[in-house]
Amino acid sequence: MIRFGVPLTLAASLLIGAAPAPAQRYPQAFATDLGVTRLIAETDADAPVGGVQIFVAAGLDRQPPNRSGVSALVAECVLATPVDGTPLRDAIAARGGSVSYTVDGRSVHYYLEASPDRLPAAVTLFGRALAAPDFSSATIAAARAALTERIDQAQGNALAVGIQMFRQAYYTGGSGMPALGMTTTIAQLGPSDVRAFYAATYVRSAITASAAGRTSADLGSALATLAGGLGSGPVSAVDERARAIPVSAPRIVAHRDVAAPWIVVGYAAPSPGSKDFGAMLVLQSLLAGAFERSSTTSLGFVEKSVGAFYLYDSSPASLVVYVNGSETEPTMALRGLLLVSRSLTLKPLGADALKRFKAAAEGQFLTDSVNLSDRSYLLGTLSAQGLGPDSINGALAALENTTPLDVQRVAKKYLQRYIVALVLPRQNQSL
Repeated sequence: MIRFGVPLTLAASLLIGAAPAPAQRYPQAFATDLGVTRLIAETDADAPVGGVQIFVAAGLDRQPPNRSGVSALVAECVLATPVDGTPLRDAIAARGGSVSYTVDGRSVHYYLEASPDRLPAAVTLFGRALAAPDFSSATIAAARAALTERIDQAQGNALAVGIQMFRQAYYTGGSGMPALGMTTTIAQLGPSDVRAFYAATYVRSAITASAAGRTSADLGSALATLAGGLGSGPVSAVDERARAIPVSAPRIVAHRDVAAPWIVVGYAAPSPGSKDFGAMLVLQSLLAGAFERSSTTSLGFVEKSVGAFYLYDSSPASLVVYVNGSETEPTMALRGLLLVSRSLTLKPLGADALKRFKAAAEGQFLTDSVNLSDRSYLLGTLSAQGLGPDSINGALAALENTTPLDVQRVAKKYLQRYIVALVLPRQNQSL
């Protein structure tokens, strides 16, 4: 997630400190200080529209475990808040735009997309709802019902269930809780809980933004007005910790209404700002592609026998590798996966192998940032974790500068301990 491998002569120079100038895959992104917030923007004149992510430091890490789901509930209420008599979601759509939200470990981020001339107006509408959200009992009840339906649907997604099982075993506090909450805790949340969480987290110092595509000069002033409309106050500190993964490789089992077993193997992983980040991108690609059949098209996760996700939405980061039991024999694939991960610690990759896996890693990274929503998200989240404003190009540079010894060192550091989550069909009581 490099196009060009590292020849043997160049590898030697990398080991003594020389580094090639990184190639730019994307237009260079810059940070702009808007007074009350910051905007990181990557301008693409060829894009027909622009997209902006508005990050609020109100993610899972700021939710008490007994208030799981309050972040998503607040976000649902914001999108349902009437603006000039029309719910925000519909008001933005009527003006040719769209708005959505995602809750992750570090933030809730709202994504707005529209043509460049309409995007500032969409941000202005959003800012009005954000400054005075509707937390009436009726709106909260409707938001609760919408979240409950989505949570119930997610229980049929074996991969999502497996990843959540790992997260809950690995992360402490709110970071290990489900992004949308649990039906039991959401049912108990009322107006006072929602208002208290909003007051503590939706402050101007908690707002940052990142944009990609074609935007106008008015976007910055619209974002500054949005942030300025929120209350003052500091962003509360969070306890960013994870549990130590034991040597014993614990197994967690859940049964769901799924057709075949799924296995999720979770590892600790370096943050994007770490010197180990590029090597971990190579390992992600290597583990995900180790057993995959060749294909002339990109496969979705339900079609892959083995795949991997780098979870850098929380601190510390983590990596999960999954085995799809409908596409391969799961226990054999798990044994093979663990064998490959152990072998990576024994000797460095050869130059040809490293070149191949770098190319695959770069391809996956670029595929994951094709649309403006993903690209603007990566700009914001990777920058916040130490890669600087031009964070996507920075991630690709970290990948390009990775050496065989880096890969071996990072494999030894992170792949020796893991948690296994098993999601089994209800009628299958053992694996």
